[in-house]
Amino acid sequence: MNAFVLAAGFGKRMGSLTENTPKPLLKIQSITLLDYALYLLHVWNIQNIWVNTHYLGEKILNHLKKFSGISLVVSHESNEILGTAGGIRTALPEDHYTEPILIINPDTLFFPSADFSPKDRLANNSKIHLYLLPIPEGQSYTKISISDDQTLTFGEGNFYYIGLAVLDPKCLLHLEKNRYYDLSDIFKECGKKGEITGELFQGKVLDLGTKELWESYQTKDVFGNKLTKIQNFLSRFNMT
Repeated sequence: MNAFVLAAGFGKRMGSLTENTPKPLLKIQSITLLDYALYLLHVWNIQNIWVNTHYLGEKILNHLKKFSGISLVVSHESNEILGTAGGIRTALPEDHYTEPILIINPDTLFFPSADFSPKDRLANNSKIHLYLLPIPEGQSYTKISISDDQTLTFGEGNFYYIGLAVLDPKCLLHLEKNRYYDLSDIFKECGKKGEITGELFQGKVLDLGTKELWESYQTKDVFGNKLTKIQNFLSRFNMT
């Protein structure tokens, strides 16, 4: 299984924090959001990784150059941002559509249980498999329900998509390259056909997608006993 890290954005949601730093390079306990995503991909033994960029993309590219020995390809969306689906469709080479890709959003920190591993194969008729959690009280995420056979229905239910998914890239082949498309539309299209499944994520997540959320965790021990493991991983690339 390959992986795609969604690191392209407009650099607006975090306000002054991203005036000179793209959001994926913001740090929690000295660890950038992007580095933590790469650490998880290492733990899950994923070998080939694509990262798309837009705002201050050259800084992300220069940062990723330090990760020698890892198969990393950066796709910079220089003119117009291509959206989550358009970014994947444009960046992924044609000879890599034969195996699933894990989609990971570095805005969210994932803390999986010890035995968690993302699915490397999609079952039955499924083209996409989403990881979900119950909607926190007072939050307005898109509602999702799960049936007994793991198929999903959007617009109802008590669960939300956490930003981690396995996708058969062939479901994007009908899209034109270098055009804007959103993955949420692809999810809903597959949902109408019964081609999207999901399950509850085995672990916890921490959403850092806004300035307020990011600032609220600056004085907290977010990584706990994982911090040393993350630092050891990054030390291989002289990142600590």
